[in-house]
Amino acid sequence: MTRPESIREDSYDEEKDLRDSLASPTSGLEGAKIEETIYNPEFKAAIENTHLDPLSKRAIALYFACIVCFMNAVSNGFDGSLMGGINAMTQYQQFFGYKETGASTGIVFLIYVVGQCAGAFFAGPASERFGRRWGMAIGCSIILVGAAIITASQNRSMFMGGRFILGFGIAISTTAAPTLVTELAPAHWRGRLGAAYNSCFFVGAIPATGVMVGTQTMNSTWSWRLPLLLQVVPPTIVLCSVWFIPESPRWLISRGREEEARTTMIKYHSSDGITTNPLIELQLREFKEMIEVRKMEAVWDYSSLFNTANARWRMLALILMCINGQLAGNGLITYFLPTVLGNAGVADKHTQLLYNFANNILSCAGAFTGAAFTDRINRRSRLYLGCILLAILLAIVAALSSKFGQAGNTNINGAHATITMIFLFGISYSFIYTPLQSLYCAEVMDQKMRAKGMAVHVIFANLAGFINTFANSVGLERWGYKYYFVFVVWNICASILWFLFCVETRGRTLEELDEVFNEPWPAMASARKRKLAVKESSTGAVVQVIDEDRA
Repeated sequence: MTRPESIREDSYDEEKDLRDSLASPTSGLEGAKIEETIYNPEFKAAIENTHLDPLSKRAIALYFACIVCFMNAVSNGFDGSLMGGINAMTQYQQFFGYKETGASTGIVFLIYVVGQCAGAFFAGPASERFGRRWGMAIGCSIILVGAAIITASQNRSMFMGGRFILGFGIAISTTAAPTLVTELAPAHWRGRLGAAYNSCFFVGAIPATGVMVGTQTMNSTWSWRLPLLLQVVPPTIVLCSVWFIPESPRWLISRGREEEARTTMIKYHSSDGITTNPLIELQLREFKEMIEVRKMEAVWDYSSLFNTANARWRMLALILMCINGQLAGNGLITYFLPTVLGNAGVADKHTQLLYNFANNILSCAGAFTGAAFTDRINRRSRLYLGCILLAILLAIVAALSSKFGQAGNTNINGAHATITMIFLFGISYSFIYTPLQSLYCAEVMDQKMRAKGMAVHVIFANLAGFINTFANSVGLERWGYKYYFVFVVWNICASILWFLFCVETRGRTLEELDEVFNEPWPAMASARKRKLAVKESSTGAVVQVIDEDRA
């Protein structure tokens, strides 16, 4: 075991006392704090001996950089909520000749998915070759073009083409942005900041659904054009601000720009007036060691994603998040909430849009609450237990819809109970999955794989999202509430998959995870618990392993 940097020769007596406690559990530990944790003792020691002031000028500069990245998630949040509401507008249906459900409507949603899959092939190389900031800038420029086309659409072809371009740009920007947040954030703040990224989906969804409540009453095409026009706001903010935020220190080191990386980390990973700290030194050393071992390959070479057992385990973890996160039943709520509300007995279009707006506010609260707890709750247990909860809630929604969601239902209390369970499902999904969808995928990739892995994440998430777009539209039209049970079954399967294959990433540096993925069964290895003793000394906190669960 590597000796923690914080433990020097002048703190030998404290360290000896802790080692002696292995023979006698009660001796030498007076005043030491005993913790059962998954933390590496070296990482734990670095955290204990590093003070980061969350209200310092440097921390505020870090928050600004993260907020610029978050705006890319805001852009992504606009589309699902906008199209879910616009799809229910009579003005939109009459102008293009669409129905609320069915194959033709599913294709409108699907073309956006196709655009994202196409853009994903360029997203990784763009972010890897030019850097994370340029990846965001390129993606946002394309988003502006797509938003302009769909807002000005005069026929189906123009609208479909605009949605393809929009999806293409979103794929590039949402590959670069979460990668930068994950790589820039201090190791022990990574969970909260990374989780907040995808939670900002609802920062786009709330104004999108809110404005449609007002524009729905307009007797012109501006009822749906005006909400679509709002999509230009987030990418415009990113394009104006991205040049004032730092590049990823990991990317800088991979390009031999070590001094720039050190300067960036000192500026964003330390308190005002401090030039370094144990956490910075630990991370810089790990960056250099990992990048030296894994030399960067050509930007179009994707073989590193699958050519070793380590890489294949990482890709399995990423693919599980892509598929399980999309097939949890959230697509029924996100894209087709008006239809689901209709199944629950709410037939009035204006009321459906109001409920859609309220659902996004509640889901936003669930997502940011989940983000706040991301550094306190293990990813693995959150996912496999959360999937069971989602299966139960969705089954209740289906059961209530079968009784109170039929045409002619007069039981208002029953309809309200159904809607309440729909909202509870949305809140629970947002707490469990939304904060982790981008964060977890970025965490399980190493430096060599991360940009391309996040691009593959876009592809797999959208392939799974095909069910949430085209298939859901057809399924709801044919089977109504009975279609919900498809996702009930999947959530049960997902719970089993998460238990068996989910690798715990909380409490580890991104580089330290390499050791975990080299284990024969990384999921089980990542669940091992250590008992650490933390004792203050004159030279700082001393951390020592006193017991480790090898089961």
